[in-house]
Amino acid sequence: MNELSPRIKLLDGFRAIAIISVMLFHYFNRWAPPVNSISLYPYNNKYNFFGYGSLGVQLFFMISGFVIFFTLEKTDGFVTFWKKRAIRLLPSMLVASLLTFIAFVLFDDKLIFPESHMAINFLQGITFVNPDLINYIFRPKYNLNYLSGSYWSLWPEIQFYFFASVLFYISRKQFVRNFSFISISIVCFNYLMQNSAIKVHLPQGLLNYYSLFFQFFNLIYFLPFFCTGVLFYLLYKNNGVTTYKMKLCLGFFIVYIIHIGFRTEVRLIYMAFLALFTCFIYYPKKLSLLNNRLISRIGISSYFLYLIHEHIGVLLINKLGKYFLPLGMAFPLLLICFLMFFSILYSEKVEKRISFYLKKR
Repeated sequence: MNELSPRIKLLDGFRAIAIISVMLFHYFNRWAPPVNSISLYPYNNKYNFFGYGSLGVQLFFMISGFVIFFTLEKTDGFVTFWKKRAIRLLPSMLVASLLTFIAFVLFDDKLIFPESHMAINFLQGITFVNPDLINYIFRPKYNLNYLSGSYWSLWPEIQFYFFASVLFYISRKQFVRNFSFISISIVCFNYLMQNSAIKVHLPQGLLNYYSLFFQFFNLIYFLPFFCTGVLFYLLYKNNGVTTYKMKLCLGFFIVYIIHIGFRTEVRLIYMAFLALFTCFIYYPKKLSLLNNRLISRIGISSYFLYLIHEHIGVLLINKLGKYFLPLGMAFPLLLICFLMFFSILYSEKVEKRISFYLKKR
């Protein structure tokens, strides 16, 4: 069995790939036509080469599946697991939310992101819950939104943590079997429910409730990526060896992920993600470039970088990018480098100390 250190450098390299992909998407594609009705970039959509950069989130989900299984195996109980998750996620979310709110109150005179001006939206950051769910439950008392658009992906993560931790602490020995069987059943059921031939034979009221449920609890759409990460971890810890049943389960999710790619380019990107994990397990030396210290530091700081980059970054591009024209691409690239440096500084000088203090408490 592979000996797992608290951090695996190659996974940090994967995180670096994921966060850079997402940042490129948000700084060149997300806030310009055709994705957005108007352009928030002074260079408009001149450099919209990164339309598939948003798929970096799916890579993050695969990494989470891998890491959470490892974390569960090293954690004594359900409550302890959630304490660790809270220490990992909550302080950085609070800091990032505060920075975003202050930046927009002080500098966003055009109200390009009105939701980032609203203190009530801190509630979503504290709970990580989909704001639409809170609005639905407490309507019309609240009208919450994400303080920054990137926060949406934390909700599927939280759902996955709950799903995996409940199954794990019910039965550690049978976790992989139970998790795989239930996940495949859910994915297959949802696939059938999306089939138009089946829909016409079901009551419209039932379909409406089904659609509403999965609008709020959207883990099902990303569950194959988490599951693939879990099963890759099982391979990793057993030096690439596992039962034929688990290989069949992994094969199912691999085929399903490639199948749901809505374009050839997306399928190729998903195949690249899967190839990264396969090389990681069987041919790690082929990925030695990702063990670079700078790349690892970017990966380690990727959570905080993910939280602060979108709305703050787009605000800065909107205000300052015009001064770099006609070299419009220069400022976003410099901004990416600056935010990486800032996030590394925060992670190494602040986050570590907060985490150490909270763990001692």
